[in-house]
Amino acid sequence: MMEIMKINTALNNAGFGGAPGAYVLVDGQFGSTGKGLAASLLASLFHNKFNVVSTNAGPNSGHTSYYGDEKIVLRQLPTFSVIASKYGRSVHTQINAGAIIDIKVLEAEQEQYSSGGFDLWVHPLAAVADDATKGDEAEMVSRIGSTGKGTGAALANKIMRAEKATIGQRAGYDLLIGRVNILPSDKVFIEVSQGFSLGLNQRFYPYCTSRECTVGAAMSDAGIHPEFFRQAMMVVRTFPIRVAGNSGPCYEDQREITWGDLGQEPEYTTVTNKVRRVFTWSRQQYKEALTANRPDYIFLNFCNYLRPDELEGFVLNNIIRDYWSVMNRAPKAVLLGFGPKIEDVKLYEAGPW
Repeated sequence: MMEIMKINTALNNAGFGGAPGAYVLVDGQFGSTGKGLAASLLASLFHNKFNVVSTNAGPNSGHTSYYGDEKIVLRQLPTFSVIASKYGRSVHTQINAGAIIDIKVLEAEQEQYSSGGFDLWVHPLAAVADDATKGDEAEMVSRIGSTGKGTGAALANKIMRAEKATIGQRAGYDLLIGRVNILPSDKVFIEVSQGFSLGLNQRFYPYCTSRECTVGAAMSDAGIHPEFFRQAMMVVRTFPIRVAGNSGPCYEDQREITWGDLGQEPEYTTVTNKVRRVFTWSRQQYKEALTANRPDYIFLNFCNYLRPDELEGFVLNNIIRDYWSVMNRAPKAVLLGFGPKIEDVKLYEAGPW
């Protein structure tokens, strides 16, 4: 509890959620960095500060969090809204125009988590993935390590204005409850789906997702002008991962290793339940993500994969030094995750560990 209060004080002092505008949670690697943990921590501390939550989520990525001992895995609903509802806070929740919806997944999550907890609005132009779009992606599973959940095909149909395209409106899923537009007086929390390096316009095409995964893209998807951007938190992990299979190469300054090399049990992907590929840290990846997203806060996850005597040097050399080199300032705060629950998160201060 003392550690959580330290984090609360540090983020409050740095202005997190202090002024109206947008606050963005973004992934700085290939995904699966633990954004669910970051979102649940922020929701537990600041659920009373935000009145709108927006996400561009799709069914091809999952986010895991805990409320006490209750494990919560979400693919469509934003973690912040669900955790806030556990604390009795109802926030206006928008699945925005950049999202891709699997109606069965969304309805199942609604039934389990949103009853009486928060009002949900689905943008009428959000793309819809269905059995047909999943079939369109079947060959991509082995070719480029796609999850095969139909998200890219659904987005492509929307972009081509194809007759077979399904959007929220045509699917009868226009929930348009309450306000459509985000107001300048709102405090908005935005959760970005997937990871920066998977972006369509980043270096790993075609081993990538069907859109960009940055702060700027998320603001656009939410329909918020850049003027209203306030702060961002970027989540990274000590040993980045990619999904299983033929999911593409890594950066030049990193190499693929095994879970045995780390002395850790294998991790499995949230959506497809396959063993993740794991890599060494890449300064190049981190600096590119900093340049693209310009975050105020860094959340370094899976610190438990380092020995205690390695952690201080890792944070100083890899997190803070390169942050200075790109941003010309220190991060407003660095958070360290040592496990899946909010009580496993610490505020970075000088060791020992």
